[in-house]
Amino acid sequence: MKNRNLDDLLLNNFAGIELKNPLFYNAPFGIRFEAGGEVNVMEKRVQQIKYRAVTLYNAVNHENDDIYLVIFMDSWEEHPVDYFEKDVLKIFESFIIGTDSRQINKKEQEYRYNDPDEQDNTVTIRYWVKLKSKELNIDNLLYAVANRAIGNDVNGIVGDLFLVNETRKSIFYLYDDRGLDIVAENKEILRPIYEQYNDWILDFDRERIKKMFGN
Repeated sequence: MKNRNLDDLLLNNFAGIELKNPLFYNAPFGIRFEAGGEVNVMEKRVQQIKYRAVTLYNAVNHENDDIYLVIFMDSWEEHPVDYFEKDVLKIFESFIIGTDSRQINKKEQEYRYNDPDEQDNTVTIRYWVKLKSKELNIDNLLYAVANRAIGNDVNGIVGDLFLVNETRKSIFYLYDDRGLDIVAENKEILRPIYEQYNDWILDFDRERIKKMFGN
């Protein structure tokens, strides 16, 4: 199956960090941005999340960059793969131009949040595909993720979604309606968005991020 080098990319350029929450705290270089902020009206909150997410994505990722769209789903006896797989494949088909199921990679792995002290039969299924950034309908995708983040799942987004840029060695992760993480191989990749969108940085982590950039 194609595109197996996602694991090599994570190992060689991101010190082998796992794609899971909290991505920002697990990466050597990253920024945590506020998404929904103090906006509490549902549709306005969704629009702000989408606006900030799309703006930051486009600031880091260029249209000809090679991107991995990665989706994680957890499975256990009462939640088998057959129960959700059609919904996962629909995401790839809905938000990528010209993709089909033959291009999608799939791998079963250990549950990402496994507690070694507990017995748990949960496993994680990772789905991913490699594409050019311009082949991704990022506006609609992040609007759908923003809706799901506030509990509105009418757009059919499921799973935990990451966008990994192989060209610029960065990872984009809208983790919920509160915020999003962007991490990178080195801090200079992130410096332009640190300077331009400094007001959007989550205040809780602002001092940590300032020290990272030598302020």
